[in-house]
Parts: sequence; C-alpha cells; structure tokens
Amino acid sequence: MRLSPLLLALALGGACATAVAAPAPAPADWSTRERKQLVQYEVALAAPESRWLEVVMTVERPRGRRSDVALPAWIPGSYLVRDFARNLDGIEVTDLAGVSLPVERLDKQTWRIGHGGKGFRARYRVWADEPGVRTSVVDDSHATLNGAGLFLYLVGETARPAELRFTGMPANWTVHGALPQPSPGTLRASSYDVLVDSPLELGTPVVHAWDEGGTRIELVFSAPGGSNADPERLARELRPVVHAFAEAMGGLPTKRYVFLMLADEKSDGGLEHADSTLMRVSRDMFQDEAGYRRALHLASHEFFHLWNAKRLRDAALVPYDYSREDYSRLLWFHEGFTETVENQMLVRAGATGPEQFLQELATAWTAYLQKPGRNHVPLTQVSVEAWVKQYKPSPGHFSTTVSYYEKGHLVGVCLDLELRLRSRGKGSLVGVFRRLMASHGARGKGITFGDIVAAASAEAGSDVRDFFRRYVEGTDELPLPAQLTRMGVDVEIRAPSAGESSPLAARRKQGWTGIVFTDNAVRSVVPGSPAELAGLLPGDEVIAVAARRTRTGEEAAERLMDHAPGQSVEVALFRGGRLLQRTLTIAADPRKVFRFTASRTPEPAVRELRDAWLASSPR
Repeated sequence: MRLSPLLLALALGGACATAVAAPAPAPADWSTRERKQLVQYEVALAAPESRWLEVVMTVERPRGRRSDVALPAWIPGSYLVRDFARNLDGIEVTDLAGVSLPVERLDKQTWRIGHGGKGFRARYRVWADEPGVRTSVVDDSHATLNGAGLFLYLVGETARPAELRFTGMPANWTVHGALPQPSPGTLRASSYDVLVDSPLELGTPVVHAWDEGGTRIELVFSAPGGSNADPERLARELRPVVHAFAEAMGGLPTKRYVFLMLADEKSDGGLEHADSTLMRVSRDMFQDEAGYRRALHLASHEFFHLWNAKRLRDAALVPYDYSREDYSRLLWFHEGFTETVENQMLVRAGATGPEQFLQELATAWTAYLQKPGRNHVPLTQVSVEAWVKQYKPSPGHFSTTVSYYEKGHLVGVCLDLELRLRSRGKGSLVGVFRRLMASHGARGKGITFGDIVAAASAEAGSDVRDFFRRYVEGTDELPLPAQLTRMGVDVEIRAPSAGESSPLAARRKQGWTGIVFTDNAVRSVVPGSPAELAGLLPGDEVIAVAARRTRTGEEAAERLMDHAPGQSVEVALFRGGRLLQRTLTIAADPRKVFRFTASRTPEPAVRELRDAWLASSPR
C-alpha cells in the first residue's frame, strides 16, 4: 500500500495500532477474581504407551446458561488447517456433582454444553501419535505436547486464566516448557492463548541452563531413541548467539526462555512461541560439523521470533481466530526478515565468518533466480496464499509462486543494504526492529504494513516507500547485485559448468531440460524450457531415456545429461496409465551461478560501511 505524508507521520508515531495480548506471567497464586475465571485442565498419563491422553476440562463459573467449547483448527505460526478435532474422541460432560449434562456437536470442532449456569466438567480423550513441532505424540519414552491439539477453549472467552495438571506420569518423568510450575506437574497460564503458545516436553531430557542479562535460558534436549549429538556443545554454541541477539536488541523481553529440542528419526524444523521454541531435528545428523551448524541456524531463527511474530505481531492476527484460516499479508516480514536477522546474528556471534556469510548469500541468490515464480505475484499476496500454496501446493504452483521465507529473506537483505547505504551506516534492518519494539512491541500493539514502512523510513533518514512498493507490493527484480557492488562486494557471475576441474563434468553441466524430478516422476516443469516444449507435464512418470530404462528421477536426469545441448532424445513416460513417447531437445543451460567476495580495493568510506555490515558486533 502507498502512504500519504500524513499517514507516514502517523505511522512513525505508532498511531492506530491494534492491541496484542502480551504473554503476561502467571501469578504465584491466583487472585479471587482469577480463581473465579479459572479454566482447569487435567491430563492423565497412566498408560502413555496406548497413545491416548485423557483430558478433563473444568469450568467452575461459566457465563450464561450454555457454553460453546471448541478445539482449534490450526496452530499459530503454521498456516495450515490441521483439524485437530479429528483426534478427539468421546466427549462427556457433567456438572461438578457428576450429573450428566446435554452436549451437542455443532460442527467439526465445536460443541455446545447446556449447563444452566452451573459449573461443568468435560471429559474426552485425544489420540497423540503425530510426531512434530505442530502436533502431539506420547509413548512410553516421552511426550511432546502442543496445546492447540489438546485443550478445548471457551468460545469468546480465551482471556480466562488456565491451570494445567498432569497425573499418572512415570515417576522419573519431569515437565519442561515455558509455563511456570508452582509445583511439580502443575502449570499456570494467564490465558488460553498463552497456554497453547507453550509446548511441553515430558520425559527425561538433558537440561543445560545459563543466564543472559538476567534472563534464564534453557536448552532442553530430548532424544528418546538416542542421538549422536553432544547437548553440552549445543548449549555452548548457543550462548554467544543468544548474547548477540540480546546485545543487538537492547536486552531480552522475557525473564525465561526455553529451547525445546527433540532429536528424532525425522526432522521438521521448528515453531516459534512467545517464551520458547519447539524444534525437531534428525537424531543422527550430528556426525559432522554441518549437523551442528544446521541446529544452530534453526535455533537462531526461532529465537528471533521472541521479537518478530510474537511481540511484533501482525495486527490482522490480533486476536487469533482459532476456528478458521487467519490471514496475514506480513509473513514475508515475520519469517523472511527473521531469516535475514538469523544469518546476521550468526556473524555477530562469531559462528559465521564474513566470507562464509557472503558465500551462503550467493548460494541463496543463485537458487532464488532459478525460481520461475519469484516475481509472479507480490509478496503480500504470497503471504495471503500461504494457506494453500505454501503448505499444500498443487503441481502447477511451482511456476507461479515463491516461498515467503526465501524471497522475504532476500528482500530483508536488500532492505538492510538500502538502509545502510542511505543513512551512511547509521541505519540497519535490526534498527527497524528496535524501533518497532519501542513503538509497538513493548506497548503490546499489533503492527501493520504502514508501521514497517514508517520504521524503515525513520531508520534510513528518508522515505523508503518506493522500495516497498517495488519489491514487496510489486514484482520488480530485487537489486541485490547492484547494492552489493556499492557496499564494496565483488559480484562474479559464471555458468554452472565453470570452475569444474574435469572436462567431462563441465560438459555434463552445460545441458538443461527444465525438469525437476521427485522419485521417478516429474515434479515440475520450468515454463519455456525444453521439457515444456516437448510436452512433459508434472506427474509424468519417466521410465526410459534414449531407449534405456530409468528407475528414478535422478537416474533419468543423468541419462538426459548424457546428451549435449542441441541434441534430441526420446523420452518414454507413463501419464495417467498411458504409455507415451516425447522428443526432448537439450538446451544450453541459461542459469547463472553467483559468487560474492569482499573487494580488496574499495574506497575507505565504502570499506567502513561494508566492514560494519559484516562485523562481529551489533550495528
């Protein structure tokens, strides 16, 4: 959107913002008023090996004569309707004396309880057999619990405080998460929002804790099936990263933060929460330095959500609507810019050197330019479409969209460089976040697109609305190479085959088909590519190349590269059960590989600007 000078001035002052419910700490004991409003939950773990969790929800003082209770359709931070109610079974409701009360199912996730104004208890069980950072699982070795899939809420009354108690836990298990525990196994939350924003790990994890400026930081490492990780090393490497964030942002906005890291057979990333994160990593990925580095990147990304997305939250998501899709146009900011700062803080912490930072940026830029859908629609639209195109895309979406993580990150890099160049080193992307925290996050206000533009303009010392108009609301190609040149970084562009020491390897990299394979099928086809001209489609099962059988997509790609640019090759495939033959002509690879390196002979002012950008201290 475009802002008039008046609206820009209002945004700079932080006007017209929506209130965000801050994650208020639960009290040591409830006040009389809170006790009256309290919603109590009890989770029984008497038979964890059964995968069933027995849940009791108690409301002593409901409003009116009937109440609607529901289970969320999604979990904040993950934009996919998960229909958690599919795991709920057998809801029964009684009054506090045990007399049955009428209950009616209104839709897939909502029930109406006729309590006549009296307190009630709802008993139900939840099937917990879905490992992941957005779901819940329980077995005889541990439990990973996400409240959105477990706890019913009173519709329209999510501001009520909540208390959670576990019973029947194995004697050696303990409960870990960001919620305060006034006694072992009993946890408190100031609201339903806080309750479901606090994942829990139950079992016998390894815990490492340290202090960062008065904030207790915990790494809770759980590996029920074993792992080749060294949790002590993970904690040791996390400390300078946490310190870099705290130094850059002027301190931490919480008194306690918990990294919950589950080492499992599979990994599925992490999910941010106000005072914690839940991460799931491959248990055997720590056999080399790359594994520890991936874990550090993941933890760094999730930790910055302590500010971005949690305390700096899109006003359109205030309050959350748990019943349906909750749309945001700012996911490029909440996730993409978080990735930008994640990488910068690893430099500040000394975990990434300047050369490696530039190398990783060049790799990201190279991959991004190979995405045909990168400029198909604006980033604001990509954010809105996340519910369908990011998490459950159709095969045709490959050429019409881009990840708001990927493009958002590169827009964040470009904005950071733009601010530094305009302000002669006084402004930065991190400075934008500091401004927004002062004007909105610290005051519990939701942010808007206009607030982001205003904070960036203030940081630059000039109006940057045109940047956002072109690269966020528009589809102009990002100006990264030109900006890097102005920052004293040399930009080298070469063909994919350049740099290969083997002539054979170089020759095999000269050809291009435009096919992206998955297993033995075509996942996507680049528009205008030889594959599209030959009539190949997503879903085609390639079974032979040049009359030679292929069993996997990787093998098909290798056989295609047996042929030089300009040569035609016959491809046999199955489509919808029909055997087809297509003739594909190999083309010269049009893609480019980028390399970014610090210039050895920049002007003194440019060198100073570049060195500040790549320095191991916050700027």
